[in-house]
Amino acid sequence: MSSSKDSFIIFLKRICVTSFIILCVSLFYYQIIKGNYYLIRGKNNYVRVIPERSIRGKILDRNGIILAYDKPSFNIAVIPYQIKNKKDGVFAELADFSGLKIKTLNRNYNRKFQNFFTPVDIITDVDKKEAFRIKEEFKGEVLIDPQPQRHYDYPYEMSHLLGYVKEAAAFSERLKKYGYSPNERIGISGIEQYYDDYLRGEDGGDLIEVNSRGRIVGFLGKRNPIRGKDIYLTIDSKMQQTAYQAILDKKGALIFMDSKNGEVLALVSYPSFDPNSFVKGKDEITKFLNDKNKPMQNRAIQSIFPLGSTFKPVVAIAGLEENKLKTSTTFICKGKLNIGKAEFECENVHNDENLQEALTHSCNVYFYNAGMALGRQIMASYAEKLGLNTTTGIDLPYEKKGTIPVPSLRLRSRWYLGDTLNFSIGQGYTECSPIEIMLATNIFASGGILVKPHLIKKIDNLEIATPYGNKLNISNQNLTIVKNGLVQVVESDEGTARMLRPLNLSIAGKTGTAQTSGRPHGWFVGFFPANAPKYTICVFLENGGSSYEALKVAYYFLEKLKEQQLL
Repeated sequence: MSSSKDSFIIFLKRICVTSFIILCVSLFYYQIIKGNYYLIRGKNNYVRVIPERSIRGKILDRNGIILAYDKPSFNIAVIPYQIKNKKDGVFAELADFSGLKIKTLNRNYNRKFQNFFTPVDIITDVDKKEAFRIKEEFKGEVLIDPQPQRHYDYPYEMSHLLGYVKEAAAFSERLKKYGYSPNERIGISGIEQYYDDYLRGEDGGDLIEVNSRGRIVGFLGKRNPIRGKDIYLTIDSKMQQTAYQAILDKKGALIFMDSKNGEVLALVSYPSFDPNSFVKGKDEITKFLNDKNKPMQNRAIQSIFPLGSTFKPVVAIAGLEENKLKTSTTFICKGKLNIGKAEFECENVHNDENLQEALTHSCNVYFYNAGMALGRQIMASYAEKLGLNTTTGIDLPYEKKGTIPVPSLRLRSRWYLGDTLNFSIGQGYTECSPIEIMLATNIFASGGILVKPHLIKKIDNLEIATPYGNKLNISNQNLTIVKNGLVQVVESDEGTARMLRPLNLSIAGKTGTAQTSGRPHGWFVGFFPANAPKYTICVFLENGGSSYEALKVAYYFLEKLKEQQLL
């Protein structure tokens, strides 16, 4: 037993001695024989990465028309290590030759500098011929650095939908923790931001060895960039352009949607902006940011406004569901309703009105009485049920939810009967976004389903499933009663939206003129064809004057779609 143990110890000692000898020989070889070679390399050679940006995925419409893509941009770059002792002189000569200011070159250099061996773009987005002219003049002191640049073919028409991209360097401090490098591009607003993880891809680069003179002496490896994924939207670009033309020069929003599945076919907010200006960093950016009309704001989803009479179908369905109203329920409209010393007006004297007639004529007095019968809490609960107090979940960033005067809402003062009356006609504390009221109206088209609006159709070749809608517990009979009233809003000779009848689209809908501190807001929300709805539309005009102006926009838009055979 002792003999076996001694043999094992001797074996271990031999292994240790052998390993030590091998280590000594290796150290002697690398430090003595090859020591001078590695000393020179250690003093004179450096490893640097030449980054290679990935191509960002394209954004296309539902028919494969390209809306956003990367195109080559030619930049003039310098390698800091190569010009560290002559930077000022090179920049002075370069400024004189190119016609740029020295401070512009220095600003770009300081903003984009990463390390002494990574190229720094000091002149960006120059003409290809100009890039080669500069290179020929300055030889090895500069290099041409071609980079992908984002481009939008329909800038103003698609700006709020698509958003834009910027280099992450502008937001580097807060983006480092998400894995972004300063040179990477990041989506800012719109689809570019919401689906940035799919679109961005992964940058690559060459790992090379350079000597003290900046000359390449070795190639250590390469990582190929990974292209981003293409995004196909539900948007029809022709419908989108037509919507933009319809609302041009009128502050507001136009949304057009598939009534059944929530696919958004067009979504326009006006005024808009040019995302290409933000990509290039032109001075025009300041113009958009400082514009008092707020062109950067997507009024379709990011702004909330008084709803006016577009809220009346919500009150109607609440009254029917709670058995506070029937089709035969009538109220007498004398053009106003007196509550104490306060007077609440209606647009006309309608005399004896039932529910359908009240929707057709948009009779305030009828809905004042309906509101008193229901009370604040019931009206608020149905507004919430129809999604008017929450975001819709559309795949765009920064959506804002509406405000409904639920009992828990902090008010500026006590709640009075007059507040109930204002609530019943969509005034007072009630404010919602255009997309919220469009979805609430769409429940009369979808048979009581609160659909989820969405913009994504497929990613590369992967089809995206339609999001499930929320089936509301509302009687089909009552939905039909309200829908029939909305049909008469367009079809009746006395309907407030009869202007749309010549389109022969069998439209059902509701107009709204919402009072505010300035000119009233104009609304129209509707769907068609009424018997088997396919499309839902919302037109909102901020301080547009009246619903009549919104109807004119809707008429132009739908007429043009018919002419283009897009319906």
